[in-house]
Amino acid sequence: MITIQKTDKVCSIYSGKNKLGLVELYENAAHAINCYVKLEMKCFDNEASAELFSHLKELVHRPLQAMVESDDVQTVAFLAAGGFVCKRKCYEVEAYPDDYIGGSSDMRLFHGSIGTPEYEACCRLMYRYYAGTHKEINPLTAGYEAFCAELPTTAIYAKCRDQITSLAFIEDNEIAYVCGRDKKHFGQFAKSLALSILAQYGSVLFEADDCDWAAMMLKALFINQRDDSFDTYVLK
Repeated sequence: MITIQKTDKVCSIYSGKNKLGLVELYENAAHAINCYVKLEMKCFDNEASAELFSHLKELVHRPLQAMVESDDVQTVAFLAAGGFVCKRKCYEVEAYPDDYIGGSSDMRLFHGSIGTPEYEACCRLMYRYYAGTHKEINPLTAGYEAFCAELPTTAIYAKCRDQITSLAFIEDNEIAYVCGRDKKHFGQFAKSLALSILAQYGSVLFEADDCDWAAMMLKALFINQRDDSFDTYVLK
């Protein structure tokens, strides 16, 4: 029988008199639907997993979300035994000119700085795109202004017939966010963006979620990348 002793945001987990470990509960104001859990288990008892997470869901009255390294087999098995489903894989990319396999692109890139109409247009597109890519995992609950406050102050974008078709928010050689209206235009934009950053800085950094088609297209431009990832698990 599983029992839980909760102190503030930390739950001590017991099976009878044996302490199995700790579960920390925490929030993300931008994604407030799910309750995040961080496991610090001394003993992974898969037979007790379903009971444990059922109790935690009753405690918080919300879906649960956990992040774990993909190769952490023990934790993954424990989450799966408790009914969690893997909803997203996140890959970290650090690439150099020799890793680039995308070919050339002559698409013209434009720069938008914070406070300009072009930057504001990029923010509006990014907010809608980001909300769409996260709605099946943990819906975006941050308002538009709060979301934009976290964006880098420089946007790079491409246009077709005076309409912004693709964009990225960057800070030096790090690509923080990307989005596009369609894959055809974004593919050429991603090549031009990657080549521009590599030429200026000699390397490029970004994360790619497998639920984000634009970020995954960007990732596909590079080889010699690590296959490991961080997985997001959700228990509805």
